[in-house]
Amino acid sequence: MPRQAIYGVQRVPHNFYCPIPAGTGSVEAVTDWVGGFRFIVESVKAYVAVAGTGAGATRTFRVLKGASTVVATGTVTLAGTATVGAEIALTVTAANAEFSDTDTLTIDWPTAGAVAFTAGALNLVIVLREQPQKVR
Repeated sequence: MPRQAIYGVQRVPHNFYCPIPAGTGSVEAVTDWVGGFRFIVESVKAYVAVAGTGAGATRTFRVLKGASTVVATGTVTLAGTATVGAEIALTVTAANAEFSDTDTLTIDWPTAGAVAFTAGALNLVIVLREQPQKVR
């Protein structure tokens, strides 16, 4: 891996389109994304792209490092997805937010506590603080 340069950090938003899965099964919206650079997850917000439907629907939404280390988590509810453009903030666990250039990022909907949506989608915006690098 290249050494860090003396330049300042860059904050870069990465957008992932994530349909809310129908049913209550475990689903991975993004599987094993590798940034290829060192970064720290600063914030994670979801914006409603398609209004949710489904009586009493609720799902937990997670961003993982590797297969199981929880970086961010939040709960998506039917009421929270009623308006297109509504923001849902996920809670970031700072101790788990630092990624190397080979770590994988996964976005999933686990089965625990799930009540089925019948429709809906989110634009997930993950703000990364990139560590500058250059070859010396």
